[in-house]
Amino acid sequence: MPDTLPDTSAGTPGYVDDYLSRLAALLAAIDRDQIAGLVDLLHDLWLRGGRLVLCGNGGSGSSSSHLVCDLQKNIWLEGGRPFEVVALTDSAALILAWGNDTDFANVFAGQARTWLRAGDVLLAISGSGNSPNVLAAVDVAREVGATTIGFCGYEGGALAGRVDHAVIARFPNMQLIEDVHMILGHVLFSALRDRVVGRLA
Repeated sequence: MPDTLPDTSAGTPGYVDDYLSRLAALLAAIDRDQIAGLVDLLHDLWLRGGRLVLCGNGGSGSSSSHLVCDLQKNIWLEGGRPFEVVALTDSAALILAWGNDTDFANVFAGQARTWLRAGDVLLAISGSGNSPNVLAAVDVAREVGATTIGFCGYEGGALAGRVDHAVIARFPNMQLIEDVHMILGHVLFSALRDRVVGRLA
């Protein structure tokens, strides 16, 4: 299905309004209780000294790296206790080695076998929900006994049916999907930070 673009008939101001209106509608459709439950999950992970691992391709890979920056640095600075958070997107050498020596579908799975342990959490981000390397990382997570979260778009793709917790931005436009995923990532981080420092029950 091709991307559904905002309305171009009303010129640039109308386009901007339509884009932001669509984004607001997508966010309004997100299950608040589900996101609150994910905050609980991450808070418990932090209390147990568990590890959060993220992965994604392209823009979703950038979101993975960005969220590691927020979660690893700021939880330590404000909470006084480390949170082990790593993105499988952040070593170009490992990605190139796994891709060159095996297959691009293995660039995350190979690393996931190193970082994920039973009781850890994998946050897999895929706008289409069908990225083979993201799905392979989820398979590894399930094998080792980690909990899996999927940030998906469109109708969720294969990822939605393979993870423990699927959060789907149901719309056929990749930029809007990525916007929703980044905002939800910031919601998870912000709520977790405020839980850690006692500002949020």
